Amino acid sequence: MNANQQLWLGRLQKLRPNVSNSRGNGNARFAPHKPLLLLCILDLADSSELANQNLGKSPELRLRFDSYWSLVQSRWGGRPGLDLPFHHLGSQGFWDPLRLDRKVSNSADTTTSVRFNRDFFEILQDASFRRLARFILIRSWFPDHEQQGLLAAMGIGKAEAQKAAFKLREDSQEYQSKGRDARFRIVVVTQYRFSCALTGYGCHTSKGATLVEAAHVHAFSKSRNDNPDNGLALTRDAHWMFDEGLWTVDESKRVCVAPTVFTEWGPEASWLKSRNGAPLHFLDGVMLRPSEEHLGWHRRNVFCG
Repeated sequence: MNANQQLWLGRLQKLRPNVSNSRGNGNARFAPHKPLLLLCILDLADSSELANQNLGKSPELRLRFDSYWSLVQSRWGGRPGLDLPFHHLGSQGFWDPLRLDRKVSNSADTTTSVRFNRDFFEILQDASFRRLARFILIRSWFPDHEQQGLLAAMGIGKAEAQKAAFKLREDSQEYQSKGRDARFRIVVVTQYRFSCALTGYGCHTSKGATLVEAAHVHAFSKSRNDNPDNGLALTRDAHWMFDEGLWTVDESKRVCVAPTVFTEWGPEASWLKSRNGAPLHFLDGVMLRPSEEHLGWHRRNVFCG
């Protein structure tokens, strides 16, 4: 390990998160916001999504942060809060928080992007550093059950976790399941590039919130299957209609609508019925597809046509 790695790994162990003794003992006392955000940054570097030293509140970042938040929700409560750590980690040398006009921001309310410290940005390109950094963040700032969930969310298997000296707890199944669900959401939505497979529509805000979500094709309650090929990225209304059996997908990846079991009205009264026979939308370069096995289950067990 070189001196630059040691420097930045040391900073990851000195994040100064808020402390609340009412949340529990040990690592349970620490607010999860700063380490979660840094874990998301490591993920973006893994996926080659850090093109330069500037980073805004992108959909890719927000999706990861919100998904990982599900693992700490029961301990810390509240809604995911990306804005505060996005600003305040600037005071610890990781980056400069910037306003919309690219000048340094003095408030979380005005921070819209960050400019990475050059040395930190460069060390993020090192896969060996990212591996060590990920393990240090998980071990230093999260209680045991959440550690298991985060390892699952990041696709870190049992053998690698044991090699990194994590304690594998048999009573952490709930958190591991939450972790696999978080990974499912991240992979499906990012692979579909935040676009709905039914409509091709996508929408996200300046703070990275997105309309599209990950839907299970073979219901998770039945299959316990969180593999990405059991998923479709859908807008929330399309997801609801899919789960209600109002539409499905045939062997040719075309939409099949059950027109006699629902009524549409309003300015777009044929919004769903008009899509019957249309192909699913896959943007150029999107390789992920739902498997025929799972689609067949949906046609047989959910579709109302």
